Amino acid sequence: MNILVYPHELAMGGSQINAIELAAAVRDRGHNVTITAPDGVLSSMIRQLGLDYVPIPRAPYFPSVATAFQLSALARRIDADLIHTYEWRPAIECTFGPHFFAGTRMLATVLSMDISHLFPRHVSLIVGTQQLAQTRPAQKIWVLEPPIDDERNKTRDVIAARSRWGFHDDEIVVCVICRLTTDLEKVQGVLEAIDVVGSMASSFKLRLIVAGDGAGKADVDTAAASVNCRHGREIITVTGELLEPDAVYEASDIVLGMGSSALKGMAFSKPLIVQGTAGFWRLFDEQSVNLFLYQGLFGHGGGGRVELRSILEKLAVDKDRRTILGNFGRSVIEERFSLDFMADRLIEIYQQTVSEKQPLDKRLGSMSRTLFDVAKFRAKMEWHALRYAVRGRSV
Repeated sequence: MNILVYPHELAMGGSQINAIELAAAVRDRGHNVTITAPDGVLSSMIRQLGLDYVPIPRAPYFPSVATAFQLSALARRIDADLIHTYEWRPAIECTFGPHFFAGTRMLATVLSMDISHLFPRHVSLIVGTQQLAQTRPAQKIWVLEPPIDDERNKTRDVIAARSRWGFHDDEIVVCVICRLTTDLEKVQGVLEAIDVVGSMASSFKLRLIVAGDGAGKADVDTAAASVNCRHGREIITVTGELLEPDAVYEASDIVLGMGSSALKGMAFSKPLIVQGTAGFWRLFDEQSVNLFLYQGLFGHGGGGRVELRSILEKLAVDKDRRTILGNFGRSVIEERFSLDFMADRLIEIYQQTVSEKQPLDKRLGSMSRTLFDVAKFRAKMEWHALRYAVRGRSV
């Protein structure tokens, strides 16, 4: 098959890394795969994996009519049998581009925590959790959990990794790797973790390493500097964005995170504390595993700093428990999230999608509804932009 893969961006992030790793695995199984997206830091990963990459201009607004036409031309050029999009914007641009004009089959993956109301109802979806699949009972949906390359992502040299940041053998290192943005309250969780580790550092030999970048990094830097100044030594290490953060996972004793970042921590045999919104923190263990396999490595509502401190205190004093939980997490990755298994399953989904026939009336009805919803969305965005501009001039 000739497959065009269109992630929504190439900034550092779980959805787009999954798209690239799966694309390479599908290519390695004998299919022709091309990736297209606006240029970003992950374009180097695409090149390292030897994948064909066609950059497209970054549109000033989304979804973009110009991008839809560019996708149509690219799909014709590579004779695409299928276009696989990631997240809502690429799905809409492909729907009203090559899918509409040439009838090219398409499939969309959603690894967000919800499915946008703008999504075309006739387009088959892949989601990461059973819980999300149940929100669209009338739509064809496959559940394909985020893949992890369990051969590449595993512990190899802890001593070298810890020496990179000067962590001592008797220190307990907690890590968090994420985009430092307000999306899913990621940066809020990082700031909570900095506060908690800072408050525990006098009683425990605890360190925290934060890897990532984003709009909230200045706040993270400020909070880290405050804790370090208070203790007179470095308790919080902020690395910024790392294209290859494997050494951070390897250097750590405990991982905090959500989604793909959390899964990678488990692949490195580290105990995981799952982060969510509104103060959610919960240990991934034998009691919570079924819940997280259903809803994904995420949650909403909890005890915030108090809950996080309680979990960390128990793990900090029990090295054997940390080892048991780390091995348990690794076994879950090998059984449920292996990249090889996911790639084989994805090819099966591709083959089904290409061979399926969709009634014209169903496609037209779905696209008409989506076109109306997108027009309302764009009008609303433009209205808000106009109000903001008028307010700015009046100040």
